[in-house]
Amino acid sequence: MNRVAWALAALFVVLVVVLIFVFGDDAAEETTTSLGATTTTLEGATTTAGGSTTTGEVTTTSGDTTTTTLGTTTTAGLEGNWADEPIVVAGFGALGWWDGSSWVQVEPGASLPVAGDESYQVAFLGVDAIITGSDPTTLCEPLDNPGVVLEGEEVLGDHPGPYGVAISASWPLTPHLVEEIEDDGTNAAFAGELLAERGLDVPDPVIKQLLRVDLEGDGVNEVIVVSEDVTEGLFGEVGDYSIAFIRKTVGADVRTSILGESVVVDADELPLVYAFSIGAVADLNGDGKMEIVVSSAYYEGIGVEVWEYISDDQGPVPQISQGCGA
Repeated sequence: MNRVAWALAALFVVLVVVLIFVFGDDAAEETTTSLGATTTTLEGATTTAGGSTTTGEVTTTSGDTTTTTLGTTTTAGLEGNWADEPIVVAGFGALGWWDGSSWVQVEPGASLPVAGDESYQVAFLGVDAIITGSDPTTLCEPLDNPGVVLEGEEVLGDHPGPYGVAISASWPLTPHLVEEIEDDGTNAAFAGELLAERGLDVPDPVIKQLLRVDLEGDGVNEVIVVSEDVTEGLFGEVGDYSIAFIRKTVGADVRTSILGESVVVDADELPLVYAFSIGAVADLNGDGKMEIVVSSAYYEGIGVEVWEYISDDQGPVPQISQGCGA
């Protein structure tokens, strides 16, 4: 019996050693595969084998440590036929595109970087869609704006706005917070102060749009406000107003920047008023920060403009635009 027991014990030890050897090798192979799926690019973005990209401030190390980012992790590569340059268009003409280092404004007679049948993501509040554009053509007679005919253009909005844009680019357009909120009276008070500075006393300004956003993805939210009360038809009467502005916390201060304004305070003025609105807050150049699409309308025309927040010193600056009307 003792010899049998010793033999069984020896057999058991051998079996354990074999199991450890077999499963140990498998685990090592799995670990090697996992580590090999992550690389760090020169631009500071971490790309995994599955196609996801992490932008922002990235720290990547080898071994058992993980990759940490202060930016936003997104999955690039939406299916579609995308333009070589991320061109931004409206239904009445192209605004321009980002050439990798700066914005290119579309001028009359310009050649567009598209051939036709490109895909375009819609940048319009509350809309998630991809539409198709035609080959280059001219739009909005007699202005003949260079542009493309968009299939499903109506999803961009209509006169008098809000009106959005479409961009032939595959990256996520809203990588950070964009939400509509209700005013508690604070922003109406700010609007009242701005209108008073322009000679119009409005005890209770109407808030048309109020958005809380994080343009830069830094965790510090901005507020975009549109306050408006205009006569139907936009012919303009004394007391009409439309003002769009952004409020941003910079250090211990809250700074206000105007995105558009039209205030009628004098009956002798040209009887016109512009109605401003926010069509979208979206990343239109692929840098992980979002731009503001501001639309404006008068009684027989409409326009759209892309504003980029450059820095706390410069604030938001208009970059590309397009319009249609008499």
